[in-house]
Amino acid sequence: MAYKRICDHLRSDSVQLVQEVRAIMEVMVDPTWQSRTHHYHITLYAYLMTAFSHIDLYSRLWDGDKDRSQTSRMVRFLNTYLSKDPLLHKLCVQMWRHTLMHTSRPRKLMDKKTGVIYKYLLHWGSPQLPIEQHYILNEGNILSVGLAYLLEDFNNALELYLADVSNSHVLQSNADSVWKKVILQKF
Repeated sequence: MAYKRICDHLRSDSVQLVQEVRAIMEVMVDPTWQSRTHHYHITLYAYLMTAFSHIDLYSRLWDGDKDRSQTSRMVRFLNTYLSKDPLLHKLCVQMWRHTLMHTSRPRKLMDKKTGVIYKYLLHWGSPQLPIEQHYILNEGNILSVGLAYLLEDFNNALELYLADVSNSHVLQSNADSVWKKVILQKF
């Protein structure tokens, strides 16, 4: 069955990302934490964009490309498979998928309806950011995220999604049809 190969591929990519981030943290980030001021922030941004591109892919496979709104689709996927505050999903998708991708660095976000301005605190993970401070909105509307924790969250979401895929012909069909578009891109 094609969907099983897709599941294996997604798991493999997820594991490789986690392993690479751990290696970078152990070899580059942690040993230099006290001596560097920016802690390889460009590398951190690149891994964050990769993590959110995984969520983009998972949500496309899950949805079957029915929802043309990338943001809506990604947020719905996260609402389904990652038990966190839905507002945080919206903020994270906007900041870490769209803003970072299109402006090369994170920026403050302003809610057009309320005027509330959201800031960010981004870390590699432990020990600099305790897990209790991950994927939360701190005082002052600061979105706090730790990459290592986020990858674990996304891996858990992936496993929940893959469990659903194994029990749903609709989700299997969605994944199979979208995967053909993913493997061979038309331009």
